[in-house]
Amino acid sequence: MFYDLNIALPDSAGKAGGIVSSQDWAQVAQAIERARALGYQVVALNQTINSKLVPEHLAVWKSMPAIKDAVYSWNRETGARVGGSSFDGVPRGKIRVLRRLTVIVSDTAQSQSLTGSGSATTAEYDVVAVRPTSDKLLSAASSGAWEAVDIISLDMGGRWGYFVKHKIAGQVLANGLTLEISYQPALTDSATRQQWVSNAASIVRVTRGRGVVWTSGARQAFDLRSPYDISALGEVLQLNGDLSKRGLSSSSRATLVHAFTRTSTLRAVISSVKPPSPATEASEGPAPKRAKV
Repeated sequence: MFYDLNIALPDSAGKAGGIVSSQDWAQVAQAIERARALGYQVVALNQTINSKLVPEHLAVWKSMPAIKDAVYSWNRETGARVGGSSFDGVPRGKIRVLRRLTVIVSDTAQSQSLTGSGSATTAEYDVVAVRPTSDKLLSAASSGAWEAVDIISLDMGGRWGYFVKHKIAGQVLANGLTLEISYQPALTDSATRQQWVSNAASIVRVTRGRGVVWTSGARQAFDLRSPYDISALGEVLQLNGDLSKRGLSSSSRATLVHAFTRTSTLRAVISSVKPPSPATEASEGPAPKRAKV
C-alpha cells in the first residue's frame, strides 16, 4: 500500500479564512486522480501556514469539491474530522484523502499550538508537520518537545544554513517521528536540483534511510511520479530500493499511526470512576449483611 503524504494546496489556503479558487481546486483534483492512477491508495493534502494556527484556517476545507472515487477523512459540509483511523485500507479503485498541516516555525512563539497534546484545531488534521528554519528549532522539533508533531519537513530545494546531525536523526527515531524528503524540487531547474541532491543525501547519510518518508510535494498532477520511479530516484542517493519503498509504504503508515495515537488517546488519559454521592448511597439503602455460616 503506497502513500503520498504531501500534495500541496495553493498558497492562499495557508491564510486564516483563505479562499481557494475553483481553478486551483481543479488542479488539486487532477493531482489526486493522477496519484490514484499511479498506484497510491492514500494521499494527504498539505496546508502550509507561516503564522499562528487559528480555527479559521480550517474554513478552507469546506470549499473542496467532491472528487470521484475519493474518500475524505473529514465532512466537507461541516469541515469536521470524521472518526476512524486514517491508515486503514480503502475499497479497490478508491483513494483516501487526508488533511495535513505544515507549520513553518521561525521562532518559538509559533510552536505554541504544537506543544502538549496540541490545540483542538491541530487535532482536526490527520497528520501534522513542522518546518523549522534554524538548527535550534530543528533540535527542539526532533526532541519531542512539540508533541503534536508527526513529521519534520525541511526545505529540500533551499540552503539550510546548518547540518542535519546524527544526533538529530537519533532523536527523530527515538520519538517516533519521521523526516520528510519531498522530490518536487528535483523536477525543477538544474540549480535547485543540485541543491535537492545535496540536501537529500545529507538526510540519507544520517538516517541510513530509516525513519524517512518520501513525498511528492506536488503542486500539480505533472509533479507526481510512480512509487517505482521514486525507488529509482533513491538509488541516485545510494539508497537501496527496499528502503525507498518503505518511505512510501511502511514508514508513511507508521507516521499515520503515530498521528492517530496522538489525537485519539491525548497522551493516554486514564479515566477514573467517581465514588457515589451520599444521596445516591442513601437512596440505595444499606449494604446487605453477610449471611452467617
